[in-house]
Amino acid sequence: MISMMAGREVLAEGAAADETVYELRIYHLNEGKQEGILERFRSKETAIFARIGMHGVGYWVPTDEPLAGRTLVYMLRHKSRAAATESWAKFSADPEWIALKAESEKDGAFVKLHESTFLKLTDFSPKP
Repeated sequence: MISMMAGREVLAEGAAADETVYELRIYHLNEGKQEGILERFRSKETAIFARIGMHGVGYWVPTDEPLAGRTLVYMLRHKSRAAATESWAKFSADPEWIALKAESEKDGAFVKLHESTFLKLTDFSPKP
């Protein structure tokens, strides 16, 4: 039996059924590309994420060197690790995303290297 407790599904035995994962992504950008990628995220990319089921938690730019002006850091929330894999597959094949990337990067790629780390909330974390 599954019931709701404090907004979370709980199995009858008391184990949490919540498979939510957070994905921390760090984009190391090519020189001079930060404003372009920020505008792309601001104008359309985050809406594509939402349509596909990837929920933005936050988007940051570092203020200190050596990362200032050349890095984008953001976090997404996914229902599960499997949902993340499925969402990224949908995203990479999405016609709106393909056209947006081609148009916005016609003068060169924004990202030279990206990192992705999946995270699970600890039991003592504030719930977002």
